[in-house]
Amino acid sequence: MNGKCPKCEKVVYSLNLTEVEAGVFFGTKWRAVTYNCPHCSTILGSQIDPIAIKTDTVNEILNGLKKI
Repeated sequence: MNGKCPKCEKVVYSLNLTEVEAGVFFGTKWRAVTYNCPHCSTILGSQIDPIAIKTDTVNEILNGLKKI
């Protein structure tokens, strides 16, 4: 069952992802994504980019192991 966009009220069968930067004021920044309505581009949700977090975590571990 698909939901409707709260703005344009069209049924959303897929989402458009947009890369954005998220963070705290004058603090740490992370790569994030927004989930947008394919009809009107309204942002329906957002989260820290899970693939970027995984890649960054693996790279930090590998770099840490190289220092040992």
